[in-house]
Amino acid sequence: MTPTPIKDQSERNDWHIQSVDKVISILNTDPDQGLTTEEVEKRQTLYGYNELNGDGSVTWLKILIRQLADAMYANRYNYLGIASMALKDYATGSLLLALAFGNLYLSFSQEFAAEQTLAALKNLSSPEAVVLRDGREQTIPSRDIVPGDILLVQEGDSVAADARLIYVSNLETDEALLTGESLPVQKQLIVLEKEDEPLGDRINMLYSSTITAKGRGKSIVTATGLYTEIGKVAVKLEETESDTTRLQKTLNKMYLGLTGVAVILAIIVMASVKFQLNMDIGMYTIVAALSVLPAGLTTVMTLTLVMGGKEMADQKALVRKLKVLETLGSVTNIFSDKTGTLTMAKMVVVRFWTPQEGFFHCSSNGLAPQGDIYSIDDPMISDEVAIATSSPMDKTSLSQDLLQLIRCSALCNISSIHRSESDTDSSSDDNKIQGKDEKNKTTVDHDSGTQEDEKEKETGSDDWVASGAPTEVALQVFAHKFTMGKPELESLGWKQLAEYQFDSSIKRMSTLYRDGKSNQVFLFTKGAAERVLPLCDNVVGQEQEKNIMDKVEQLAAKGLRVIALAVRKIDNKYLDSLNNDEKEPPKREDMECHLEFLGLTGIYDPPRPESRQAVADAHRAGIMVHMLTGDHPITAKAIARDIHILNDKLLASDEIDQLVMTGPQFDALSDEAIDALPRLPVIVARCSPDTKVKMIEAAQRRNLISAMTGDGVNDSPSLRSADVGIAMGKNGSDVAKQASDIILTDDNFATIIRAIAEGRRIYQNMQRFLMYYYIVLLGIAVIVMVSLAIRDPAGNTAAPVSTIQMIFLFIAITPPAGALSVQPPSPTIMIEPPRPPTESVFNREILLDTLVYSLIASCTFAIAYFVPLFTLGHGVEGILCDSHYQEGACDSFYRARGSLVTAVILISIIIMTHCRSHRRSEWDRRGMMETLKSKSVFGTLVFDLVGLVLFLYIPIVAIQGFRQLGITWEWGMIVGLSIFTVVAGEFFKYLKRHFMKPLDSHPVDELLF
Repeated sequence: MTPTPIKDQSERNDWHIQSVDKVISILNTDPDQGLTTEEVEKRQTLYGYNELNGDGSVTWLKILIRQLADAMYANRYNYLGIASMALKDYATGSLLLALAFGNLYLSFSQEFAAEQTLAALKNLSSPEAVVLRDGREQTIPSRDIVPGDILLVQEGDSVAADARLIYVSNLETDEALLTGESLPVQKQLIVLEKEDEPLGDRINMLYSSTITAKGRGKSIVTATGLYTEIGKVAVKLEETESDTTRLQKTLNKMYLGLTGVAVILAIIVMASVKFQLNMDIGMYTIVAALSVLPAGLTTVMTLTLVMGGKEMADQKALVRKLKVLETLGSVTNIFSDKTGTLTMAKMVVVRFWTPQEGFFHCSSNGLAPQGDIYSIDDPMISDEVAIATSSPMDKTSLSQDLLQLIRCSALCNISSIHRSESDTDSSSDDNKIQGKDEKNKTTVDHDSGTQEDEKEKETGSDDWVASGAPTEVALQVFAHKFTMGKPELESLGWKQLAEYQFDSSIKRMSTLYRDGKSNQVFLFTKGAAERVLPLCDNVVGQEQEKNIMDKVEQLAAKGLRVIALAVRKIDNKYLDSLNNDEKEPPKREDMECHLEFLGLTGIYDPPRPESRQAVADAHRAGIMVHMLTGDHPITAKAIARDIHILNDKLLASDEIDQLVMTGPQFDALSDEAIDALPRLPVIVARCSPDTKVKMIEAAQRRNLISAMTGDGVNDSPSLRSADVGIAMGKNGSDVAKQASDIILTDDNFATIIRAIAEGRRIYQNMQRFLMYYYIVLLGIAVIVMVSLAIRDPAGNTAAPVSTIQMIFLFIAITPPAGALSVQPPSPTIMIEPPRPPTESVFNREILLDTLVYSLIASCTFAIAYFVPLFTLGHGVEGILCDSHYQEGACDSFYRARGSLVTAVILISIIIMTHCRSHRRSEWDRRGMMETLKSKSVFGTLVFDLVGLVLFLYIPIVAIQGFRQLGITWEWGMIVGLSIFTVVAGEFFKYLKRHFMKPLDSHPVDELLF
């Protein structure tokens, strides 16, 4: 293919007035084969990537400026370092400024890495597009599209670039983002005359970032990136709302409050000496401020959340919004789709029934069109019994009714199957959208849903590949078993004339076909039995309809999805209107009537092996699981029992019936009636997208925190309304993904439970980290303020720790805090009830733990400081010892400081160990083994001990640097205090375990277990 003559995309903007052949010629492309890989590479070099500039990416400079303005940094070490310099304590001032720049570097590097990780996660969840390249369909990132690409779109897709249509099938697009027009625009294959035609009237064009509301289309890409219409007006589709979490906002407010507390403490220190300031008082003031100002918590929280998002991506859950990580821990109800989420979406026809011949069993082999057919009397018997008690039927000798049933299965169907090792070109012929046949096809304007157009590709173990919705694939495989698949029938002269797409509101689909041999036209219809039977002339009277519905219930009771099939032979008077391109096709309501009922097919979609355990895990975690499905109520109940959403061993049948509703029943209830229900229905069958929204609204009125799954474009309102919107990554539409908070890359319900567990772990670790940090700081702050009562002979105050000691303490206590932020989940994390969404990060139990452990820490710190101070001497016996060491007179004071620093460092490690769990013992054999195996704890202990030895026993460092002296017998006292801290903490947990309310009792348990 020769290079395109267009060097600059801005050269042309008149694609809507060009014929299809002209567009093909100008862009030098092939509508049937697409561009070659070599040509794509050339055009990417020429045109660049299909993306907008100014995408909001965070540069290193922006991060640096943000860090400099961060309240957690700006009010901290830099100001205190300058204050130390002003007091001529150059050593302390230099250390504080170095620590300030070190903290800035660490915060910057962490946030920069976090932003890169977040950008990578966003790239993973970015929209994709389907194009024809090298003669086959390929799914590629939207940014890789180039002018001349053959772009395929279907319902729910976000259009990836501006394009000229060359084939449409009932195609409508939502262009409100570009034109403001609220109604979808129906596309047509016409050539417009006016070059300045308004965008909204260019009905032969597709525009980037608009949404495919209905139908399918094939087009040639004419503009990408900034040269698209959306690029010209610089409209960004990326979410612009702040992704700052509630916890991060709380911490920012908390830090501002602590800054005020630091100022008050500084004033108290200065007021204690009647504002007669000197260097020692200045150092005391700095120490008092340092004791209540933790460093960089916002950065740590952001890093923890982003790394948590990365961990969830490894578990096949892509987090689009960091805020949802906090919400996950509060989820009380999961509203889940069935097909593909709770089940495997690998459907096979295992039963079918016709009024004339009764029930049949169909043996299955995955996607392979192989298997025998057996006539059976009872549809409830097992597959093994069916095979053992009857002989396979002769597939070459079929009744006319059965032939029509098979034809309907094959032709009222847009899926295809083929061997994966077959030639690529021939294997894709069945599912390509054929632009060259556009004059022979008729588009029909009717509302349609999404379920039958969801496209998935899966390779079975039998080396067969399917393209299409799982239900349709099952019917296509069924037809292929009789050598009557869609390709075979079309090769015999059957030709499609029109398609009435699946509509979720009426739950049926139809296609018009002409038999080339007889020149007769047939309408083939499939859908829910209750929506098809009223349209059938051969179903006369309530008794006959009830008889068929009894068969539906028999199949549904076996957990099968039941599809009714019907046909209508069209009178000749319709032929002219069907074959005349200039006339409108018949309306749907005029066609879907006077049908002949053919029979029922029972499709089995096996539950995922892990779904039952995942549902049980959700119930133990206090989370109610609701199943919303388009299936028959009896089918829904059968699947729900199978995976234990409903437990019929503990619930009476009338209780189960109260938990099951159909979508129409639920939709008919007023909000007041729904609120009066004892509980929301657990199973909603025949569910529509509107039902999902109504269910979410009902849950929110009950103050429940809901997670909703969805895959279609019509699911986007419910995904946006839910507290946690979860889109399907494999089979979900681009619209659903953009409306969601989380995307499941494996479409698996068990992944939702893992995501909730991970969300709980992240939040729990943040609580642990904060609790530990504030326990230690509060213990130090108490000693600092109490020591205001201790004066030297001249009446000056003497700080219990020097500023350099305080810096060393911050360095020493930070690694244990970091270790807590990456702790594995506690064993009880998924048997505890959901966290109330309005609950503060410091809930009652954490406040109680903080108070008790701070009291223990304060007592041990006080003993470690005051005992040496008043045992070796009579308090502070030297004058201004903090700035002028006097041998003998200041020894007891310096020894007390050394004792206090040692106690704080060792006891903080013990407190960190206590903080790993609120109630479980961490000093039994298991807990001690976990502590000893922790590299972080071991490394911190070694670092602290080496630092203590160096800073306590090298005289010049100890006296002139840290303002302390080495200790001797105090080691024994500190060891005793450490043991006391262990025992006191364990006794406190023992009391909580025996006298506080347990955490593993939930309403879900009372209902289902």
